[in-house]
Amino acid sequence: MCLSFGNEFSYEEQIEKTREKMQEAAKRLGLNHPQVLLFSQELDKLHTSLMLKNSKSKQVG
Repeated sequence: MCLSFGNEFSYEEQIEKTREKMQEAAKRLGLNHPQVLLFSQELDKLHTSLMLKNSKSKQVG
């Protein structure tokens, strides 16, 4: 499951929204539910993308 926010939100906003959804799913479904794992994986991807973006901007600037 890949949440698609497009360019509407910054990485920070996407991370926050995904984190909130993951927490809500964990409360409803339990920590070991596959849906919670998918949110966690999406959160990892967003963090990685943000880190890569930040490292590239430091190299350019």
